[in-house]
Amino acid sequence: MSMYAVAAGHPLTARTAADVLEDGGNAYDAAVAAAFVQPLAEPVLATLGGGGLMIIREPDGEVLFHDFFARMPGLGAHSKPAGKTIEVRVDYGGAVGVYHAGAASVATPVLLRGLLLAHARGGLLSLERLIGPAVDAATRGVPLSQLQAYLFTLIEPILTLTPEARALFAPTGLLLRAGEPLKNPDYAGFLKLLPVEGAAAFYGGENAEILAAYLQERGGLLTAADLAAARPLRGEAAGVNAGSATLRFSPGPSRGGESVADLLGAYSNEPHAGEDEALHYLGLARAMRGVAEAAGHRRGTTHLSIRDREGRLLAMTVTGGEGSGLVAPGTGVFLNNILGEDDVLPPDAPRPAPGEPPASMMAPVLLETGDDVYALGSGGSRRIRTAVFQVAAHLITGFAGLREAVTAPRIHYENGRLEVEPGLDDATLDLLGSEFELNLWPRKDFYFGGVHAVSLSGSVAGDPRREGSGITTAR
Repeated sequence: MSMYAVAAGHPLTARTAADVLEDGGNAYDAAVAAAFVQPLAEPVLATLGGGGLMIIREPDGEVLFHDFFARMPGLGAHSKPAGKTIEVRVDYGGAVGVYHAGAASVATPVLLRGLLLAHARGGLLSLERLIGPAVDAATRGVPLSQLQAYLFTLIEPILTLTPEARALFAPTGLLLRAGEPLKNPDYAGFLKLLPVEGAAAFYGGENAEILAAYLQERGGLLTAADLAAARPLRGEAAGVNAGSATLRFSPGPSRGGESVADLLGAYSNEPHAGEDEALHYLGLARAMRGVAEAAGHRRGTTHLSIRDREGRLLAMTVTGGEGSGLVAPGTGVFLNNILGEDDVLPPDAPRPAPGEPPASMMAPVLLETGDDVYALGSGGSRRIRTAVFQVAAHLITGFAGLREAVTAPRIHYENGRLEVEPGLDDATLDLLGSEFELNLWPRKDFYFGGVHAVSLSGSVAGDPRREGSGITTAR
């Protein structure tokens, strides 16, 4: 069957991936090209200066994962305390997040090296072709979307922390507004180096020394040895049965997919699973309450799902956190703040050893039902696992098809309270309210994640909560 499908967090991201597939590329090519564009189209949610996870189902059914999440810095460094981070509080309208920025929040970025290795192992098109859309977008500028402009206002202290960040996100002295172009000429120039220098353009030689010195002068821990040692993990995906379906996910060190599996397992034990709306949602809520809370990032993430013409499925989630407020010199690459999260590195818990990954709850997964195979994942910090779980549960039970499963009202249990989106029947709310303290939201919201999904049959769903965009040639 010669068709493809793409779901992503911005129309430009989705179009970039689709154009690569039209040009004869496969899912690896499309994911890499899209990842280069994401920092321009989805700047608060994606950066090459962060990390990510990818899971791939090959046409023969083999399922592999690539783990290029960030690593703990400090290899080869003399013992010294990190500098202080800058606290930023973000009010989402129903919940408050506390974030930390600055050089001390920067973990070793592994995403770029992971993308280059994935392309080298599985891609078909040249790297020159794959960087082209991002080079053009960085040079011409990408109009800032309404959602990204809103997110800019939430994390303004981070986006204006340094002159380098202000030059990108507030070039006139004021934050960019919706419709204004985000340009990044340094990024365009940096991308042009990749086909010639490869990973060394960021991770090697003088380039690595400059980046390490830039951060260390400002209280960071990153060393040139960290950059040289940054290597993705690759292997076979883990899998568990979930009722009549099978969930495939990264075996670790990320726990996101495992947490989704735990939730599905708890849900399958509920006597009301798969019945009418009220009982279905009660089963979802009980599963969330019953699964122990696990440590996870409160960070900016975005997701991409692809089905290529060869029948390959790919799900990739990437993150840079909210950003550290610092930009890698000469590259236009905004650096992550993954170490600036108390959920990742609790003050009273041991820190990972240099070179080891901090905690991650990203959950790109593949769901194999008796009828289809789905690639899905989400952004949304602690809501990642509950968002992916709910969509998977809707699909497994036949409660909804893919698009309806993505757009259906979501719930999220945290801190003894059930957060509830609008759209549920009064009978459902009454039943949930008989067991849970409810916090009713006035709208379907960014807070509840953004599940972008495709299926082997070619169905596609981009989550409107996060400007999701879907493209498919399936009829």
